[in-house]
Amino acid sequence: MKCKQLFSIVLFVVLLLPHGVFAAGVSMSVSPTLFEMSAVPNQAWNSSVKVINNNRQILTVYANVVNFAPQGETGHGKFLPVFEDFTEGKTLAEWITVSDEAYDIPPESSIAIPLTINVPEDASPGGHYAAIMIGTRPPESDKAFQVKTSQVVTSLFFVRVAGDVVEKGVVRTFRTTDSFVDIPEVDFEIRFENKGNVHLQPQGEIVITNMWGKERGVVPINHQTHFGNVLPESIREFNFMWKGEQSFSDIGRYKAELTLAYGEDVRNFATHATFFWVIPVKAVLIVLGSLAAIILLISWSIRAYVRRMLSMSVSQGYVPRSQRLVGEGDVLIESRPSVRAPIESGVQDLKLQLSKVHAFGDTLKTLMKFVLTYRKFFGGALLLVFALSLVWYFFTEVMTSQRDYEVTIENPDTSVTLSSEEIIYEKSAVEQGAVEELGEGAEDSVEQIFELILINSSDIPGAAASMQKELETSGYTISSLKSDFEESRDNTVIVYDISVLEEALVLSKKLGGAVLSAAPSTASSTSAEISVRIGNEYTAQ
Repeated sequence: MKCKQLFSIVLFVVLLLPHGVFAAGVSMSVSPTLFEMSAVPNQAWNSSVKVINNNRQILTVYANVVNFAPQGETGHGKFLPVFEDFTEGKTLAEWITVSDEAYDIPPESSIAIPLTINVPEDASPGGHYAAIMIGTRPPESDKAFQVKTSQVVTSLFFVRVAGDVVEKGVVRTFRTTDSFVDIPEVDFEIRFENKGNVHLQPQGEIVITNMWGKERGVVPINHQTHFGNVLPESIREFNFMWKGEQSFSDIGRYKAELTLAYGEDVRNFATHATFFWVIPVKAVLIVLGSLAAIILLISWSIRAYVRRMLSMSVSQGYVPRSQRLVGEGDVLIESRPSVRAPIESGVQDLKLQLSKVHAFGDTLKTLMKFVLTYRKFFGGALLLVFALSLVWYFFTEVMTSQRDYEVTIENPDTSVTLSSEEIIYEKSAVEQGAVEELGEGAEDSVEQIFELILINSSDIPGAAASMQKELETSGYTISSLKSDFEESRDNTVIVYDISVLEEALVLSKKLGGAVLSAAPSTASSTSAEISVRIGNEYTAQ
């Protein structure tokens, strides 16, 4: 009974996220937070865990090894005590040796706790999972007491034992939480099941396109991260939020296509697609009402034009064929109604009136009188031109290859929001092979006493990403890339803190004389800030 009670004690932690503690005045952290290694039976491996004391007093800690298993689908896990009588040396926690002595860490310092992993000869192939718990209280037989009174940080261990390894996964669910939305903002849900015997990290992306096939966003999945693993015989749910740039031209049916790759021995792929609609109801009703009014006015103008044409034909003596009586020897000369007749008549009328005036003022009065006389025709023509202009504008906007967007990667602890500029920058870096280290092929680093933020306020997505590459070659460090969803600007503007005027002048010269705009210093800010709002003139260079 006691064993069952101990087995039921679980500690919920965030799966594969950095672990730290700040509670009851004690602050400490551990590094690395995750060990991933491949091993063969009868192999030994030595390493250490670094524990950092962030306090101003000595901190005494103790190490304890436990087994690790998934808990639910939300990315959480559970820690299980080691029971040698039941596990018989088959679990990873039993292979890890670490001293149970107390470790004293000096103030604002760190120590390395050594450990050894001995893989037994009969170790089963596949994944094995454990954790070292670093706590401020020694391990006790009463595990519940330890949980309540000890601050704990953890370092996870993922060991892949060679042999008959099975890498098999399947996408159980890929959907949006809403099928119809009135603004381009949608939540995606992916449920990935691991059917193998080793952990998998699905990597890929969701590509979002409008009904015309134009890209409107890319959601990266597990790019450049060690986290996001799915343990064997478990399902993990991934959640993302996409927010696109609002544009009436992009209403309609959207497609989101998921592509995932997983596996180390053999790279496997899975693709799925889902659809959703973006329909701003109020805007659609207003536009439909306006279009209906335009169509009615154009229809009325066309009918009036036809009536005028028929009236002119009758006045000129045209008789329909069914009503004609032609005698023997008569020669019939037909005068059919012409579509151009009203226009030709109007042109002749205008020429006649203009021939009677010579002064410039009289000419203007004659033209105005002519327009008023044929106001129905000119009104219908203007409406037709306006309608065609709207259609041209709509298709020009809808065929825009890319737009700004944001992606939020939802994690159990904290969510991460990426701008389209950041995604474009990282994607281009991957396509080039790797992100170059600062200094390789670059100029001397700039002594930067400010935070440099790039904001794309132009009509061209990727402008801020391009500027970051340009500035990094000059030694600058970019704090963040952002996308501006508001109306685009023509000129690049540098908004700077007045305390870094000289640095802003140098940056303006570097960017071809960009306009400077001073912003007052804020006492709450930890450092000065320079923001570059990129305009269309930069993208045109």
